[in-house]
Amino acid sequence: MRRILIGSLALLACFLSTVQASRSLLSPRIVIDEWQPVVAATAVVGNSQLLQWPGEKMLYVETALVEATAHGTGAQVVVEISYGDDDWTLLTSFRGTAETAATTTLNGAVTAADTTVTLTDATTGDFDVKLRKWFILDPNVYANSESLKTVSNSTHVVTTAQDVQRAHVTGANCYDRVDEFVITIPKAARYARVILNNDDADCDIAFTTRLSQVTERW
Repeated sequence: MRRILIGSLALLACFLSTVQASRSLLSPRIVIDEWQPVVAATAVVGNSQLLQWPGEKMLYVETALVEATAHGTGAQVVVEISYGDDDWTLLTSFRGTAETAATTTLNGAVTAADTTVTLTDATTGDFDVKLRKWFILDPNVYANSESLKTVSNSTHVVTTAQDVQRAHVTGANCYDRVDEFVITIPKAARYARVILNNDDADCDIAFTTRLSQVTERW
């Protein structure tokens, strides 16, 4: 009997080791809302996202000030969850930075994969401040706008922390305030969405949201 028990435990250990070795993590990235405007004194309801995966979910929100006008309160970000694309319930709410964004323009076209961007005046505002995140507003397709993070500046040539994702034309407007937030979504939530409330009377903003989900495969 003892030999049978020892043999069974050995087989179980072998099985568990095999299962553990076959486990993998999957993390698909979903763009819920492309960059889009929220004009002053309005609110925009973002797309609702079905949460299909049972594991951990992270929601990424970015907001940008897109006018060189004082934003007195900071953009209000409202995150809601639901169990059926209805009956939305508040998960959390917070605000971005209240300030006046500095602005400049691209002094030369930018192509995807570039790691430097030349600005007309990188020393205005905080474009030259290390780790400051700032915004390129695409004049043709709003969704092609982009946020970048400064690593260094030399004579208005800004080196970025990540290569540029999209092409941008000479003269595109840039603004030096982007706020970024990461929110954990409860595993029991079935849907999630973001509402942007721009309750400032004068200053327009922009926002984008993305989602990553992690689960285990055995």
